[in-house]
Amino acid sequence: MGFRRTEYLTKRCVIWPGKRGHYRRSIEKGGLFAAPMTPTEADIEAVVEADDKGTRLYPEQVVDGLPTIYSFQSCPFCFKIRALLGSRGIAYADVEVEPMKKAELKWGDWNQVPVYVDVDGNAMDESNDILHYIDSKNGNLFPRAGHDPEQDRWMEFSNKVLGKSIVAVIYRTFGSSFRALEYVNGIENFSRKDKFVNKYLGGFEMKMVGRSRAKMFDLPPRENLKSQLDTMSSGFKGDFFGGESPNGADFANYGILRSMQGLEGFDILEAHPEAFGWYNPVSYTHLTLPTNREV
Repeated sequence: MGFRRTEYLTKRCVIWPGKRGHYRRSIEKGGLFAAPMTPTEADIEAVVEADDKGTRLYPEQVVDGLPTIYSFQSCPFCFKIRALLGSRGIAYADVEVEPMKKAELKWGDWNQVPVYVDVDGNAMDESNDILHYIDSKNGNLFPRAGHDPEQDRWMEFSNKVLGKSIVAVIYRTFGSSFRALEYVNGIENFSRKDKFVNKYLGGFEMKMVGRSRAKMFDLPPRENLKSQLDTMSSGFKGDFFGGESPNGADFANYGILRSMQGLEGFDILEAHPEAFGWYNPVSYTHLTLPTNREV
């Protein structure tokens, strides 16, 4: 996830291995050197540094000089990123990706959202990695991965358990699937055909995804989600996972649940005293979203 090891970032160029050595593409000129080259020690150091950061450089994908999220409006993993940016008062651009074709991501080799591009053009995917990256550049208010096992555990829970649990509920029926994708009708830059295809063909596909996610758990989808909220609530250390203030686990799990608002299954969260008691303070006290530009 994140940085693909077949393509390496330096300050001036992207380097990747080929059959006859390493090739380099100039970032400044956008050109390709046809001849193979041998990376210098400085290049290799930059490769290691870039690999550690999990980023690649795409400055042309920054919109209006703002941090830019390439997302689906309904994506639970995208809500994580919006939540953290909102909590820090950071304005951002949000590029709506057409779910079926994903034409807005053709500039890279990603096939999933979110993709985050900071103001310098550093681009990355994988929602929890993005949370750590944004926090490291804006306050450094919660521990990095590997430094707090409990935070790591609950951030992983957001992806591997909670995220899959809500998908099984939201896309439990064809009707709920179509309702979840109704938002595409309001995307101005989608053609009428794209809107139809994404709502109905996309809804059918997501119903199948929901069925596959449901098979991962022993309980039926709605009962399972309640059970997972019980499990999640056991991780609170006072008001938040982070104790007196949110940490990475709060943003990760809040984002997943925020994506359900107005859709099938949100009533399960509303009826859960511990989880909804946590969700409300996170939602209204710490995560007031700034004005952002939708593209």
